[in-house]
Amino acid sequence: MRILITLITSLIFAVSSMGLSESDVLGQERSVSTDWADFHGPLGNGTSAERGLRREWPVNGPEVLWRVPVKPGWSSPVVVDNDLYICSTEEPRGTAETITCLNASTGQQRWTLTYDVGPYWEKNIGWARGGFRSTPCVWKDRIYTIGAIGHFHCCDRHTGKVLWKRNLWDTFNPSGEKGYSFSPMIADGKLLLWYGDGASDASRGIDADRETAGFDIIFQSLDPLTGNVIWTFREPHRRPARMGEGQTPSITEFAGEPCAVISANCELKALRIRDGREVWKFPVARPDARGTTIPSPLVLDRQILNVADNDGTSLVTLDRKSPETPAQIHWKKNLETYCAVHQFRHHNGYLYGFTGEIRGADEQVASESMLNLTCLDLATGQVVWSEPGYRAGVAMTLADGLLFVRSYQRLRLIEASPKGCHVRGDVKTHDVWKPTLNLLDFVQPVLSKGRLFVRTPAELICYQVAN
Repeated sequence: MRILITLITSLIFAVSSMGLSESDVLGQERSVSTDWADFHGPLGNGTSAERGLRREWPVNGPEVLWRVPVKPGWSSPVVVDNDLYICSTEEPRGTAETITCLNASTGQQRWTLTYDVGPYWEKNIGWARGGFRSTPCVWKDRIYTIGAIGHFHCCDRHTGKVLWKRNLWDTFNPSGEKGYSFSPMIADGKLLLWYGDGASDASRGIDADRETAGFDIIFQSLDPLTGNVIWTFREPHRRPARMGEGQTPSITEFAGEPCAVISANCELKALRIRDGREVWKFPVARPDARGTTIPSPLVLDRQILNVADNDGTSLVTLDRKSPETPAQIHWKKNLETYCAVHQFRHHNGYLYGFTGEIRGADEQVASESMLNLTCLDLATGQVVWSEPGYRAGVAMTLADGLLFVRSYQRLRLIEASPKGCHVRGDVKTHDVWKPTLNLLDFVQPVLSKGRLFVRTPAELICYQVAN
């Protein structure tokens, strides 16, 4: 009887979790689009609503429509209409950054903007030498970009003309050595900047002792037309609590108000976009937990998934219509997610993501870390299957029940199913000639109009993946 009750409960939970359409999975009405205009994509969760994709690839992989050389960068491309935008660093160690617009059908350049930034190493952000980390955001006729050391540009997306610019470093210094990793986004007509790494006022400088430095968690809303600050939310960073390092917020609604959901200071928080007021928070980790939380919270109908690197993965059940109603931990699992950069992907009551640990600070060692592609039951958090054979870094996009997986020089097509890890295609994308660049496989594949755009250390490749 107890087993039967458990099965029925799990079934009810799974059905309730699947009650919304893919386009409504974040609890908000987002238009179904074939564009990929920002880091999270059209559905706000690394998922595309496109259908009619090829269920299996030939031995040599899908057709390559074009490939063009690109300079280093960890930034994903974005695609709007038939324009593709990609950001790069002119040299591995910096001095100049570039924003480029390409014809998404042919790969031909439409325009490019290059600006000087000076040497990265003078800013003490060694990890930024891999180049651009932030993914651009396109809104109406504008594109917004954030370089590795805080050069923020708003440009006319058709011409590349600079409409306004800011140097974020002159306002807030980043807390760590990874530079500015978060991606800008537009919600409720406002431009949002989430300094999840922690930051301090520029006048305070950089404290050499990063464990005791007085950094704050800072969230800002800007006028997207002028760049003027509308409001600023700030909260002292509680050392040694985890930070939202490089995290980009998720957008949903609380009590009918558009809100940004973030994970920082061992808490999930919802900030009202209208005025920056905190409307909800919930503890998801021990106060003494160390480390970072990079993946964005995954907001479902009545749950939020929080993936932390060293204090477990949690599914929180809540009532977003009544934020004052107490939330609770539905389940918490001590999964190894030290490799997690992207959200888990949700499909038909199951979660798909990577577990394992990127071991060691040495780039060669880190790139050789072995990871697992893992399927979790959303209702229980139990591991359904876990497939080894993946190396850092890893990235994944979900569409039409298919996973497009990046891992160490390879692109794989995998059926998103709890029945097992069924590989439907596998192709080598590039050769690695420098260990430093192995981690560039963290760059998310982008799907738009049946084309998959994959960034490698030296190229941008466009694959035809639709029938």
